[in-house]
Amino acid sequence: MPTSLTDIARRLELSPSTVSKALNGYRDVSSDTRELVLRAALELDYQPSSAARDLRRGRTDRIGLFLNTALEYVVDYLSGIIPGAVRCSQECGKRLLIYTLTDNDPGQLLQVCRAGEIDGVILFSTHYDSHTIEALLQDDFPFVVMGRYIPDDRVSCVVPDYYDGTRQIMDHLLAAGHRRIAFMTRPELTTANEARLQGYLDALAAAEIGWDDRLIVETRLEPDSGVAPTRQLLALTPYPSAIVAAHDLVAVDVINTLQTAGLRVPQDVAVTGFDGLRAGFRTLPHISTVQQPLERIGERVVELVNRRLNEPAAPAVQETLPVQLVLRGSA
Repeated sequence: MPTSLTDIARRLELSPSTVSKALNGYRDVSSDTRELVLRAALELDYQPSSAARDLRRGRTDRIGLFLNTALEYVVDYLSGIIPGAVRCSQECGKRLLIYTLTDNDPGQLLQVCRAGEIDGVILFSTHYDSHTIEALLQDDFPFVVMGRYIPDDRVSCVVPDYYDGTRQIMDHLLAAGHRRIAFMTRPELTTANEARLQGYLDALAAAEIGWDDRLIVETRLEPDSGVAPTRQLLALTPYPSAIVAAHDLVAVDVINTLQTAGLRVPQDVAVTGFDGLRAGFRTLPHISTVQQPLERIGERVVELVNRRLNEPAAPAVQETLPVQLVLRGSA
C-alpha cells in the first residue's frame, strides 16, 4: 500500500496535522521537525496525493475543452485548434483536458465543473442551450465559448468573422461573373449560420441580384449531408453556376456529387467551402475556402479562461478574429 501521512506520523510519533504542515512548508513548524519529516518521507517513498493537494490549493490548474459533437465531425478542426490551445496552456502553467459529451447531456458538463475537476471551461459545440450558459454564469464558473457568438454581454466568446468570410467568397464569385449562386446553410451552427447567411444575402443585394429561396438549401451534422442538397440544386432549371457550401466537409460531398453527375468543377459549377481544413485537399480540384485562424483561436480561448481565473471580476470579452479567402482549383 502507498505510504500515507499517518504512516509518517506514526513513525515519528507526531500528529498527522504536524506532518502535513511540515510537508507543505508551514512556518509554525520548526526547521528540525521539517527536516525529520522530509527525511522520513523520502525513506518511506511517500507520494503526495495530487487530488488532496489540489483541494488544499483550491485549484487544479486544469482547463476542460468540452465537445458535444461526435469527434469524427470535428477532428480536422481540432487538429488546427489544439496546437495553439496546448501551447498557451503550458505557458499559463495549465493542463488542457478534452471531454466529449456523446449524448449531449449538459448535466455532465455541470457535474464536472461543480465537482472541482477543472478550474475553467472552453465550450466548443454546435450549440449549448441557454440553461447550461445560465448555470455556469450563476455558478460564477470561468468559461469561454469557442466558435459561436453568444448574444449575452456576460459571456466571453471567440469567433472567426463568418460574415466577412462569406462576403469574401461572394465578392470573388460575383466578380468572376456568377449570378446564380446557391448557398448551403447549417442551422445547428446557430449564430454562425445566421452571420454567414446574412453575408450571402447582403452580397447579392449589393450586386443588385434578387435572391431565390430555392437556391438556399439546408445541411445537417451527419455523414454525406451535402449529397441530397446538391442533387436538389441540380434538379433546378437552370441549376446554379456556383455553390457556397456550409464548410469544407460539405464541399467534399458537393464536388463528389457534381462529378458523379458528369459535371466539371469549376467549369460547370464552382464550389467553395469554409474553415480551411485538411478536408479541402481530399478532392480534385482542391477546394477554395475561407481560412480561419485556428491556432490563434485556440490560444485566445485559453488566454481568456486564464484571465478570468486570475481576475475574477474581469468583464467578459467577445472577440471576432479576421479570416482569409484561399483560392484553389474549385473556384
